[in-house]
Amino acid sequence: MFEKKHRESGFTLVEVMVVCAIIGIASALAIPTYVDWKAQHDLREAVSEFAGNLNLARVVAMNRNRQATVTIQVLGSGLIQTSGVTGVAPTLVDIFPTQTMNSTVTGLPGGTTNVVFSSMGLSTAAVAQVIPVVNTKGVVYSVSVTPSGRVTWCPKATCP
Repeated sequence: MFEKKHRESGFTLVEVMVVCAIIGIASALAIPTYVDWKAQHDLREAVSEFAGNLNLARVVAMNRNRQATVTIQVLGSGLIQTSGVTGVAPTLVDIFPTQTMNSTVTGLPGGTTNVVFSSMGLSTAAVAQVIPVVNTKGVVYSVSVTPSGRVTWCPKATCP
């Protein structure tokens, strides 16, 4: 009678190597793009958080009918830290816990910036304060606080 030939199933070494090469090339092309995207995402997150903290400080100043101060500073390690207080010494009250930004957010020109809101929610600065924030890739986003207390941020070195 006729004997059926038994055929082995599976992939050859050449097929596996071709697939590995394709995956390797795709990864080599995707990783730099992902690294840039992640750095920009971290910067956007930090700037958005700054703007949120500033808005919170403004609301607290109006609700408590007291001056509120937000301090944004660069630590010795290059990290950026924010803290906010309201009231007058010795009765200072924390508005939000001190926060340290992601390590890819590295720069704040001037080192330390204070934003002060009056009890009416107005900025005590005579002109708009623009706080540029830089990441490790050199991308700059800015937070702007107008004398009326309005807080905005934009993906540029200066906000309109």
